[in-house]
Amino acid sequence: MEDSAIQGRLARIKRRYLAWSIGIASIAVLIAPNATFAQSATDGTAAPEQVPSGNYDYDGDGLSDVVARRDATGALEIWPGNGSGSFDFNAKYTVGLGWNAMNLIETAGDLNSDGNADIIAREASTGRLYFYPGNGSTFAPFQSIGRGWNVMSAIVSGHDYTGDGHVDIIAVEGGTGTLWLYPGTGTGTAFAQRLDIGSSWNLWHDLTAVGDTTEDGYADINAVRNSEDAMYFFAGPGSEKFEPGVRFDWGWDVLEQAAAVGDFTGDGHLDWVAKDPDHNHLYLFHGDGTGRYDTSPVIDYGWNSMTIA
Repeated sequence: MEDSAIQGRLARIKRRYLAWSIGIASIAVLIAPNATFAQSATDGTAAPEQVPSGNYDYDGDGLSDVVARRDATGALEIWPGNGSGSFDFNAKYTVGLGWNAMNLIETAGDLNSDGNADIIAREASTGRLYFYPGNGSTFAPFQSIGRGWNVMSAIVSGHDYTGDGHVDIIAVEGGTGTLWLYPGTGTGTAFAQRLDIGSSWNLWHDLTAVGDTTEDGYADINAVRNSEDAMYFFAGPGSEKFEPGVRFDWGWDVLEQAAAVGDFTGDGHLDWVAKDPDHNHLYLFHGDGTGRYDTSPVIDYGWNSMTIA
C-alpha cells in the first residue's frame, strides 16, 4: 500500500478520534512518546477498508488458542482451542519459562504481518516492552519495542484500528488516564506517531481489544467502568466518530482478566474469555456479531493459578 494512502487513513482516524466522546472523556492530540518510532503521519485522503479479525492461532492448526502464564512456575503455555468453544486439553504445551519477570503479557495478533500470531510483554524491572514473533508453534527471539512502558496501566493489541492493514497497540497511561493509539507499521517493533484518543481512562479497567465484534469492518474495544463494574462496548470508527460507550453487561466485580480469543467457537463471530476468581472458573463469552454475547459457559476450572495473555 502506498505511503500516501496510509497517511490519509491515519489523518482521517485522527479527525474521528477528535470528535469521539465517551461521556467522561475529552480528546486531544499530543506528541510522540519517549520511545523510538517510525516517521509520523501527515494529512491526506483515502477510503475506508475492512479490517482483519485478528490471529489467535499459536499452534498452526487454524483454530484460535489461549495463551496463559502459570504464575507459580513462570511457565508460558499454549492452550489449543478445539474450534467448538473448548480446549484440546491433551495438546496443551509449554513454550518457555521465566515469564514471571513480565508484569504484562498480551496477545498481539499478527503484529509483524508474517502470517503468524505474536505476543507482547512488559518487563517489570525495566518497563521495556518486548515483541515476541510467533512461528506457528512457539516464538522466535524477542525484539525490543521500547522503554518507558511502565507508565501504562493497560496495553492491548491484536487488531487494526487505523484501516491500513497493520495491527496497532492501544494503551492507557495510568497517571493521566490518557488513551493512546500506536499505529503499527507491520514490523512488530516500529510505530507511527501515537495519537491521543481519549482521557479519563484510568476510570476503567479490563480494556480488551476484542476486534470487529459488530462485523461492520472496524475493530472495537471493551472496557469495564470502575464505578459500576459494568462492561461497556466501544464501536470502532465506522462513521465520522467512534460511537459512545454502550453498557451491555454487569457483575464484573467478580470477573477479571478479560481477553480476546478470536472466533473460539467456529461460528464466525468473535469471542472473549474472563476469569471468575471466587469460583476458579474460566468463562467463554460467545459473541453474537452485534458487539454483545449470547451465552457464557464455563470452559475450564483451576484458572486462579493462571494469568491470561
